[in-house]
Amino acid sequence: MELRTDKAKNIAYIRLVGPLNREIILAAFDAAVSDRRYRKGMSRLWDFRDADLSSLDSSTIAEMAEYSIKFPPGINDVKVAFVASRKLEFGLSREFEMYSMDTKTAVSVFYTIADAENWLTE
Repeated sequence: MELRTDKAKNIAYIRLVGPLNREIILAAFDAAVSDRRYRKGMSRLWDFRDADLSSLDSSTIAEMAEYSIKFPPGINDVKVAFVASRKLEFGLSREFEMYSMDTKTAVSVFYTIADAENWLTE
């Protein structure tokens, strides 16, 4: 996992590459929000452009959408963007977005970092 933060934009960038599973993604989430550079209230941009999510299924996506709501305000009530370059990763991220509709977290999926950043900072 690569993590960088932009305090001016109030965004944490989380980049994952290669084959991913539930454990890797949730561990990355935990590591990102507990990192000393992360501030509560910071939006998160998940970069899946070089990731392979083919091992995930719908039930796993639903479980992962529920995971973040256990965290306190400032972590579970922020904007979260996913960026994916392939149809599979885009579709699975959209599925996560749908499962998150009833939570405090605003989620959206994009094909480009620029579009994701624009949404996160509006």
